[in-house]
Amino acid sequence: MRAKTAAFVPFGTGVVVMLGVAGVSLTSVPLDWDEGATLSAATRSLGELFTLAQHKDAVITPYYLVLFVLTRVFGESDVVLRLPSLLAMAVGAGVTAELARRVAGQAAGITAGVVCAIVPSVVLLATTARPYGLAFCFASLSSLLLFIAVRNPGWWRWAAYGLAVALTGVFHLVTLSILAAHVVILVLAFVKDRDRRLFRSVPMVGVALLGLLPLVWLGRGQHQSQLHWVATPTWETLVTLPGDIAASPALGYLLMGLAVAAYAALPARRYVELVLLLVVPVAVILTVSLIAPVWVPRYGVFLFSPLAVLAAATITSEHVRAVAVPRLARIVVLVAALAFLALPAQFDVRETHKAPDTRAMAEAIHEQARPGDVLVYTDYAWTMRPTLTHYLGELEWTEERPQPRDALMKLTAGQNGTLEVLEVNDVEGWLSKAERIWLIGPAGGVYGAPVDPLAPEAQKIWKIKYIAGKYRVEDSFTFSTGRAALLVRKDAVQPA
Repeated sequence: MRAKTAAFVPFGTGVVVMLGVAGVSLTSVPLDWDEGATLSAATRSLGELFTLAQHKDAVITPYYLVLFVLTRVFGESDVVLRLPSLLAMAVGAGVTAELARRVAGQAAGITAGVVCAIVPSVVLLATTARPYGLAFCFASLSSLLLFIAVRNPGWWRWAAYGLAVALTGVFHLVTLSILAAHVVILVLAFVKDRDRRLFRSVPMVGVALLGLLPLVWLGRGQHQSQLHWVATPTWETLVTLPGDIAASPALGYLLMGLAVAAYAALPARRYVELVLLLVVPVAVILTVSLIAPVWVPRYGVFLFSPLAVLAAATITSEHVRAVAVPRLARIVVLVAALAFLALPAQFDVRETHKAPDTRAMAEAIHEQARPGDVLVYTDYAWTMRPTLTHYLGELEWTEERPQPRDALMKLTAGQNGTLEVLEVNDVEGWLSKAERIWLIGPAGGVYGAPVDPLAPEAQKIWKIKYIAGKYRVEDSFTFSTGRAALLVRKDAVQPA
């Protein structure tokens, strides 16, 4: 009984440590650029959400549906929006710990769970309302179930594995590249064991892939509109990959070094299987990206499951015989060294997502708002719109200080069937009575925004050209990478 209970310790450690490390900063940073899209999609009607899927973000729609349900039940707070990511990443860390326990022992399991929580990018995505936490969880689970089924190929084990593979693809298609590694592992297992029960995996994976075909088809048609900004990978992409996906070069390269050294700590077969889980998905994604670029560092967060297992195997290896240094002390020192290297980036991800601080922006507008104030958004501010509206809605407004209205919005993003609102053409008519405008957009230098929000280069947009002719800049406030410029009508009567 005690042995069975002890077997759950690594899993529990991974879950608890991740909940503690990431959970303390769950809402410390306001919703970022991408989370603005999540907020916009998850809070529209079901019909509007399916309309959006026909034009954009089809591959993320299952994740939006999860949040659609949660926001209807629990509200639209930052905690509700981000909690699925936190819980999924915590479970993923626990699953990673269990995988490490099975291949390298109890100490490796506990260490692997802790290593997951040390990685800054993992913590960042655990506190981000996007599908990467769920993808990490199910990719890790599918690998664990594969290892179990290969060694005991019962039908129900393959069914569970097939379901995990399907859910991996449902929440992030790029993460499904892990399946390529699984195929290689299965082939090698059959070559060695000649166990025909391994073929039971084929129908289960086939069913999983058939269920994903609609997402693949829609995603293929939307690739250009969604990932047009992604660059084709180069050799530099491969060289910087460990640091990029870890959000800490020093930590990323050290983990890679520990992973390589695991060759001396693990049986050859298990080492090869774990390396395949790490290397094959990268090879697949980068190869595909040479034709249709899909590689973004955050997409590779699922690679930290096998990487953490390999690193933990090295750290806890019985083969290391450090003179006069007990094994436990060595483990503590090495894990502490990893945590120390990650510390600057850990602080960074808790302070900013490198996105506009629309929470602080809302508070500043609230403090200075006057009756009749309106909001106008510049280009590249489409995801600032839902987050600023979200934070403005959390504040208390009165008749003396009413909430500024979105002056130019004709149709909401949901009504427009996209992630952007439809604005009126009659800018002059809709702003004719506005004496003060809060002009919202990226800060100077972000996405090419000029330092002066009404500069000639900004006036290429008709609404800004009109505003520049009628208004002057009274004040300008920068909130991380966002800006709220207070504009006052030039012919307005100045207070005595």
